[in-house]
Amino acid sequence: MKLLYWNIRGLNCPRKTQILKNMIKQENPQVLFLQETKCDSNILDRLAAKFWPGCHNIAVDANGASGGLAIIWDSRAIKLNNFHAHRNFLQANFHIIGTNQHGLMTNVYFPQDTSSKENILHSVSAVNHNRLYPLWIAGGDFNMITRQEEKRVGRCRGSQEGLILKNFTQNNWLIDLPFNNGIFTWSNRWTGNQQIAS
Repeated sequence: MKLLYWNIRGLNCPRKTQILKNMIKQENPQVLFLQETKCDSNILDRLAAKFWPGCHNIAVDANGASGGLAIIWDSRAIKLNNFHAHRNFLQANFHIIGTNQHGLMTNVYFPQDTSSKENILHSVSAVNHNRLYPLWIAGGDFNMITRQEEKRVGRCRGSQEGLILKNFTQNNWLIDLPFNNGIFTWSNRWTGNQQIAS
């Protein structure tokens, strides 16, 4: 199964819709996780029909011009059910069609506040404590780093967040996959000494 994750920071942009269409054609994923869609499910339905014809989707609507989550999938390859939606996470049980592979997938978008992140991680753990299948894929934008090497310049939230995220990962038998194409997934888009990346 191939999954794509993107904090798109606003889906309702023709350029981003075209990028998504090209990416889906090139990568041929079965599932797409989007964070910060900044739109509601009606707009998502309309746009998804353009960048991935025939796909299915489930969404958490944005709150005004912030937030919004979506899981979009190819129903010929994978079946999703038992959805659970929250402002900061969206999840479903999955079954890869033609196999015995079942599991849980969770798409997250966390706020900046450390205590809120910790509360949401506790909520996610509680919801999935007695999950039906042991396989669990969690991804998206946690807005957290596990070690200082994952941040360049800017304000550091210290080791507290890293410890919270490591505890969540270990307590839920998850594996933090290493990066294979650079460790920074976000940048303030500045250059030189002013660039912040994490």
